[in-house]
Amino acid sequence: MMERKQGKRAPVIKDVAALAEVSVSTVSRYLNDSPKISDDARARIAHAIALLGYRPSRVARGLVTSAMKSIAVLSSNTTLYGSAMTIQGVEDEARAHGYPVTIAKLNGGSTEALRASVDMVMDFNPGGVVVLNYDAAAHEALGMLPDAVAKVAIAGDRVEGVARLDQIDLCENRAGRELTAYLLGLGHTTVAHVTIPGGGGGYSRTAGWEDALRAAGRPIPDVLHCTWDPKDARAIGRKLAHDDAARGGEHGGDARRTTAVFAGNDEIAMGVIRGLEDEGVRVPEDVSVVGFDDHPLADVWSPAITTCRQDFAAAGRRAAALLIERVGAPDLPPRFVELPGELVVRDSAAAPRA
Repeated sequence: MMERKQGKRAPVIKDVAALAEVSVSTVSRYLNDSPKISDDARARIAHAIALLGYRPSRVARGLVTSAMKSIAVLSSNTTLYGSAMTIQGVEDEARAHGYPVTIAKLNGGSTEALRASVDMVMDFNPGGVVVLNYDAAAHEALGMLPDAVAKVAIAGDRVEGVARLDQIDLCENRAGRELTAYLLGLGHTTVAHVTIPGGGGGYSRTAGWEDALRAAGRPIPDVLHCTWDPKDARAIGRKLAHDDAARGGEHGGDARRTTAVFAGNDEIAMGVIRGLEDEGVRVPEDVSVVGFDDHPLADVWSPAITTCRQDFAAAGRRAAALLIERVGAPDLPPRFVELPGELVVRDSAAAPRA
């Protein structure tokens, strides 16, 4: 029998197999509690593991299973508040069930680069995948995943035609309508909208903004497109400060001074507020600004930002739970779970000046 070499390296599955005088695949079957092992082999493997101080690798366990007991998370941007909190929720729930989590940032520079990102994740053969479907790159990546893999999409827009897909809907359309209706209820004639990447789609917050304006018979301004960077939102705020009329857009309408802005998220709202104030425009005295998500800084920003609170951590936990359930029961019908947001009224919105 071989002696353990101290100070060289951690023991691997091949060391266990050699010491127990069995094959690597037999050790893998033992690690996966397979009944197809003799009592003698099982005893020798257990003794070898104890003697070597071997810690079973999940990769080794995966040698005899069709997929690893793990979860992969795909996201185009892991630094955003919503993405980070969602990933935290996934990790918390997955850890409680013994599932490690792999986080992969999608390279959306081209279809080829995006496919390479997806293929790299799938090389680890995860038991399931959570896709933070917040933009076009993530949506495209979702379609690249194999039909056989269990998957959950977290987004504000429904996804059709994807096999073995469960979905978490953050009810963004409803929240967008509620925020816009709140501003109209304060007396604003219409509401400008600064959208974030991937803000389109019939179930999105942008669609909810437009639905609310249409339902109220108000002018629908052209969307002001922004990146994820608050600095770009600051530039938009500066421009709005010198824009005496809300855009009439395809629906036309009266040319009126911009008095209310619905920003695609709280970071963008912060940028817009700073840009307006750079040019001497006060919030909310001159222009009301609302955000989305309820970022931790929204409450301490000046002025504190009226927003829609999204429970991203709950979405992540629920997504992981759905995924683990589907791994155990692949034939479950597709599940669609709604997690509505909550309007949080603070100081950044007020009635327009007479």
